[in-house]
Amino acid sequence: MNKSIKRAAVLCMAALTLFTSTPYTNVAKAANVTPVHTTVTSTGKADSQKITYKLTLDKTTVSDGRVAVEYDPNVLVLKSDSEGIKFSDVDVNKNYENEEAKGIAYAFVNDSPKTAAGTLMTVQFTVKAGLSLQDTTIKTKVLGLNNEATDVVAAQDLEDVVSVGRPVLKTPQINSISQTILGVYVKWSKDANADGYVVYKSTSKDGKYTKFATISGLNSLYDIAVANNKTYYYKVVSYQGSGANRVYSEESAPVSIKVKKFFGLFS
Repeated sequence: MNKSIKRAAVLCMAALTLFTSTPYTNVAKAANVTPVHTTVTSTGKADSQKITYKLTLDKTTVSDGRVAVEYDPNVLVLKSDSEGIKFSDVDVNKNYENEEAKGIAYAFVNDSPKTAAGTLMTVQFTVKAGLSLQDTTIKTKVLGLNNEATDVVAAQDLEDVVSVGRPVLKTPQINSISQTILGVYVKWSKDANADGYVVYKSTSKDGKYTKFATISGLNSLYDIAVANNKTYYYKVVSYQGSGANRVYSEESAPVSIKVKKFFGLFS
């Protein structure tokens, strides 16, 4: 094939995949088909979670290639992409669509066969706010990597699965309540998935509870706003997120303590 015609055909593939897709039968669940490999890493949690996808190439000789990276737009939001190994011509289509999936299509052509190794593409995503914990799949469609007329990798699908969203919060349990010289000490179970806790207080088990404190980083508090010979009831809820996106756990069971005079305190 004339090189200029082949160049145009390969680069056009990035745009054409917006409207059509090639049937695939092979799925590499290990997310690699030598010499192509993918990795997906996650940082942060809940609404602050960020996903980084990388497509890498072992040392090999290639002249052209076409790849599409698909993701679920109801779960992930494309934030940025960058290309690593330099080729003579590159085309990137960020509006790639295939049925319910969206994606980014990448095609390259080099003037002559090139021996290279390293990162072909890096894509970064954020996670849509307010999602419950779930797995989502990032699919890599290798439409073909070639060394002139020789297939380096034929049409192949690779899949990476990553957990995103907010884990379900556990219902806190107040496991310690006591009177100290500093006041009433309340301690509850810690949830690693919680961003903080809200403590509610009442003078009646079935009465109205008012918000007493919002705490982050601790799972205990001292209540000095108490009086002698009064009984106080406490409940705790955990939360994730902030503002309109904040979600709460179920309330803990109420736990009570009767304050007694202690060295003249709590009068």
